[in-house]
Amino acid sequence: MRLVSTLIASLVLSSPAFAARDFRIAGEAFEEAEILDARALASLGGEPAILITLTPKAAPRLLRLTKDAAGKTLMVTLDGKPLPGPALSAPISDGALELPGIASFEEGEALAKAISGKPPVPDSLDEGP
Repeated sequence: MRLVSTLIASLVLSSPAFAARDFRIAGEAFEEAEILDARALASLGGEPAILITLTPKAAPRLLRLTKDAAGKTLMVTLDGKPLPGPALSAPISDGALELPGIASFEEGEALAKAISGKPPVPDSLDEGP
Protein backbone atom coordinates (compact mmCIF):
# COMPACT_ATOMS: atom_id res chain seq x y z
CA MET A 1 0.00 0.00 0.00
CA ARG A 2 2.87 2.36 0.80
CA LEU A 3 4.33 1.78 -2.67
CA VAL A 4 1.01 2.66 -4.31
CA SER A 5 0.77 5.88 -2.25
CA THR A 6 4.32 6.82 -3.21
CA LEU A 7 3.64 6.19 -6.91
CA ILE A 8 0.42 8.22 -6.86
CA ALA A 9 2.15 11.12 -5.06
CA SER A 10 5.02 11.14 -7.57
CA LEU A 11 2.58 11.12 -10.51
CA VAL A 12 0.54 13.98 -9.05
CA LEU A 13 3.60 16.07 -8.20
CA SER A 14 5.11 15.53 -11.66
CA SER A 15 1.94 16.65 -13.45
CA PRO A 16 2.13 20.01 -15.26
CA ALA A 17 -0.27 21.57 -12.75
CA PHE A 18 2.23 21.02 -9.92
CA ALA A 19 5.48 21.40 -11.84
CA ALA A 20 7.47 24.48 -10.96
CA ARG A 21 8.35 26.48 -14.01
CA ASP A 22 11.79 27.93 -14.59
CA PHE A 23 11.64 31.34 -16.29
CA ARG A 24 14.98 33.09 -16.85
CA ILE A 25 16.12 36.36 -18.34
CA ALA A 26 19.85 36.52 -19.17
CA GLY A 27 20.31 33.37 -17.08
CA GLU A 28 18.71 34.82 -13.95
CA ALA A 29 15.57 33.15 -12.59
CA PHE A 30 12.40 35.19 -12.07
CA GLU A 31 9.67 33.79 -9.82
CA GLU A 32 5.98 33.95 -10.72
CA ALA A 33 5.46 36.49 -7.92
CA GLU A 34 7.93 38.84 -9.67
CA ILE A 35 5.82 38.92 -12.84
CA LEU A 36 2.98 41.39 -12.63
CA ASP A 37 1.53 40.46 -16.03
CA ALA A 38 2.29 38.51 -19.20
CA ARG A 39 0.08 38.71 -22.26
CA ALA A 40 0.03 37.98 -25.97
CA LEU A 41 -0.35 41.03 -28.18
CA ALA A 42 0.47 42.36 -31.59
CA SER A 43 3.90 43.95 -32.00
CA LEU A 44 4.24 47.32 -33.75
CA GLY A 45 4.52 45.37 -37.02
CA GLY A 46 1.35 43.39 -36.26
CA GLU A 47 3.18 40.13 -35.50
CA PRO A 48 2.37 38.05 -32.40
CA ALA A 49 4.51 38.88 -29.37
CA ILE A 50 4.43 38.52 -25.58
CA LEU A 51 4.61 41.51 -23.25
CA ILE A 52 5.98 40.69 -19.80
CA THR A 53 5.64 43.31 -17.07
CA LEU A 54 7.68 42.80 -13.93
CA THR A 55 6.77 44.04 -10.47
CA PRO A 56 8.34 47.32 -9.34
CA LYS A 57 10.60 45.31 -7.03
CA ALA A 58 11.89 43.08 -9.89
CA ALA A 59 12.25 45.86 -12.51
CA PRO A 60 15.69 47.03 -11.24
CA ARG A 61 17.01 43.49 -11.80
CA LEU A 62 15.96 43.69 -15.45
CA LEU A 63 17.67 47.07 -15.76
CA ARG A 64 20.86 45.58 -14.29
CA LEU A 65 20.72 42.60 -16.65
CA THR A 66 20.23 44.79 -19.73
CA LYS A 67 22.49 47.69 -18.76
CA ASP A 68 25.49 46.57 -20.82
CA ALA A 69 23.62 44.55 -23.43
CA ALA A 70 22.88 47.21 -26.08
CA GLY A 71 23.18 45.71 -29.54
CA LYS A 72 22.77 42.16 -28.23
CA THR A 73 19.84 39.76 -28.19
CA LEU A 74 18.59 39.09 -24.68
CA MET A 75 18.50 35.38 -23.78
CA VAL A 76 15.10 34.36 -22.39
CA THR A 77 14.20 30.76 -21.46
CA LEU A 78 11.23 28.87 -20.09
CA ASP A 79 11.94 25.47 -18.56
CA GLY A 80 15.32 25.41 -20.29
CA LYS A 81 13.88 26.09 -23.75
CA PRO A 82 14.91 29.31 -25.47
CA LEU A 83 12.24 31.86 -26.30
CA PRO A 84 12.71 34.56 -28.92
CA GLY A 85 14.45 37.35 -27.05
CA PRO A 86 14.44 40.99 -28.02
CA ALA A 87 17.37 42.74 -29.69
CA LEU A 88 18.26 45.47 -27.22
CA SER A 89 18.95 49.00 -28.33
CA ALA A 90 19.02 50.37 -24.76
CA PRO A 91 18.69 49.11 -21.19
CA ILE A 92 15.14 48.21 -20.13
CA SER A 93 14.33 50.62 -17.32
CA ASP A 94 10.53 50.33 -17.13
CA GLY A 95 10.33 46.62 -16.20
CA ALA A 96 8.48 45.71 -19.42
CA LEU A 97 9.97 43.17 -21.82
CA GLU A 98 8.52 42.29 -25.24
CA LEU A 99 9.33 38.90 -26.73
CA PRO A 100 8.94 39.05 -30.54
CA GLY A 101 8.81 36.22 -33.05
CA ILE A 102 6.00 34.17 -31.52
CA ALA A 103 4.43 31.84 -34.11
CA SER A 104 0.78 32.63 -33.33
CA PHE A 105 -1.41 34.52 -30.88
CA GLU A 106 -2.60 31.18 -29.46
CA GLU A 107 1.00 30.15 -28.76
CA GLY A 108 1.64 33.59 -27.26
CA GLU A 109 -1.33 33.24 -24.90
CA ALA A 110 -0.20 29.79 -23.77
CA LEU A 111 3.41 30.92 -23.24
CA ALA A 112 2.30 34.07 -21.39
CA LYS A 113 0.22 32.01 -18.97
CA ALA A 114 3.08 29.55 -18.47
CA ILE A 115 5.50 32.42 -17.75
CA SER A 116 3.28 34.25 -15.26
CA GLY A 117 1.30 31.32 -13.88
CA LYS A 118 -1.94 33.25 -14.27
CA PRO A 119 -4.20 34.81 -16.91
CA PRO A 120 -3.38 38.35 -18.05
CA VAL A 121 -4.50 41.25 -15.89
CA PRO A 122 -7.74 42.73 -17.31
CA ASP A 123 -7.30 45.87 -19.41
CA SER A 124 -10.02 47.61 -17.42
CA LEU A 125 -11.90 47.13 -14.17
CA ASP A 126 -15.01 46.21 -16.18
CA GLU A 127 -13.39 43.04 -17.54
CA GLY A 128 -13.66 39.80 -15.62
CA PRO A 129 -11.26 36.86 -15.63
